[in-house]
Amino acid sequence: MRFVTKSKKIYASVSNSSGFTYLETLFSLSVISLIAFILPATFGVFSQFGMIDTDLDGDIFIMDIIETSKSSESVEKSDRDSIVFQTERGKIEYQLNNARIIKSINNEGFITMLFDVTTWNIIDEKRFIKLKIKTNGELDEEIIIRK
Repeated sequence: MRFVTKSKKIYASVSNSSGFTYLETLFSLSVISLIAFILPATFGVFSQFGMIDTDLDGDIFIMDIIETSKSSESVEKSDRDSIVFQTERGKIEYQLNNARIIKSINNEGFITMLFDVTTWNIIDEKRFIKLKIKTNGELDEEIIIRK
């Protein structure tokens, strides 16, 4: 007897629920099919846009050497193919070592500024120093520093 009472309650709750109408179901299916139709085209459009390859190390190196040259009292090319700035902080030197440009302050605290350097030419003129830098990546710069 108890089982019959429970089944009547369940049947009553199911029969009172109207559920989705046919139009609501068609509308939801059309929205889903529209999304499914547009989604692959959207992926196709955005997959054509590649990430921009940026050489931030090169930009940071250039900003650093320009900032150092502005605050320096003198600049010179040393014998071991490096460029040396005399500043308030001391002697700041940029040199090429194993295809890397390394910055040192008072011959201490070696900081790698740039990797994969293929060309590092320092040309010493009367009024300026010309620095040509080229890497395997995007960087191909020529920096002119006044003495």
